[in-house]
Amino acid sequence: MLRCRSNGYTLVEVVVTTAILGVLALILILAISRAREAVHRSTCVNNLRQIGLAFSQYAQENEGRFPPRQVFRMDGSLSTEMIFSGTTMVPEYITDINVVWCPSYSEGEPVEWYDKARGNNDGVVEPGELTTEPFHYTGWLLVDDANILGPLAESESSDLGSSFAESEYANTPWGDLAKANVETNGAASDRDFTVSAAYAGTQAHDGDTIYRLREGVERFIVTDVDDETVLTRTRTQIPVMWDHITAEMKAPPHMPGRGINILYLDGHVAFRRFPVLSISASQGFPATNTSARILGRYGMPFDGI
Repeated sequence: MLRCRSNGYTLVEVVVTTAILGVLALILILAISRAREAVHRSTCVNNLRQIGLAFSQYAQENEGRFPPRQVFRMDGSLSTEMIFSGTTMVPEYITDINVVWCPSYSEGEPVEWYDKARGNNDGVVEPGELTTEPFHYTGWLLVDDANILGPLAESESSDLGSSFAESEYANTPWGDLAKANVETNGAASDRDFTVSAAYAGTQAHDGDTIYRLREGVERFIVTDVDDETVLTRTRTQIPVMWDHITAEMKAPPHMPGRGINILYLDGHVAFRRFPVLSISASQGFPATNTSARILGRYGMPFDGI
């Protein structure tokens, strides 16, 4: 006796078809996510390049010096922010506040982060409302985690897996600088700073000075200042400004690429994988695991509170 096959699907066929559709949907979602992040990363890179050009213009008009960090809050008190001085750069050198933004950090807009979340909430981003996030800029020559932490760079944070606590900076070169910043009411943030004897040799080129960023600062960290090839290469290795990253984030903003964009002294911007793996635990700033622990709270000691 002949049996006719039903026009319906068997349970197995339904399950297999559903699973295949689910996999295809997941692949599509991942592809869209990667494409969106590629656009965001490109925007961040372009913004950093424009900021680099603004720094160069500022330096040309200020004896080669780069702008200082954001020393004061809107109310005139000392600031903890590690970003360039907004009142110095905006609008004379940076006319569009949207340049100081990275869409990978948040789906929001600058006004939502700078003004509503951390400013006076008047609907306008004031130059003095710029904050550390989504970018970092200190205004000093920093090429190694040890420049900030000294011997602490080779140790772990007291709270493993999170940022170094504010109290841990007390006995570091950075703590020396922060103390001087408070004592001088912010003037130290626009000067070269010589660390105390306890931290001798912790700075660039095994030196004792935290140099303010300026054109030609690479000459302080090379042996042969007459070798233009070495000087040019060194300029490509000095970080000036970079994406925000902290230990609490577990990963940098540029997912799935796992890395951060860095603006270097010569003006180029490069994407650097995170974390940087090197022979020394402190090399590779600002993209090491130790760097991530530093960047969470390293500005906090600068207000003396």
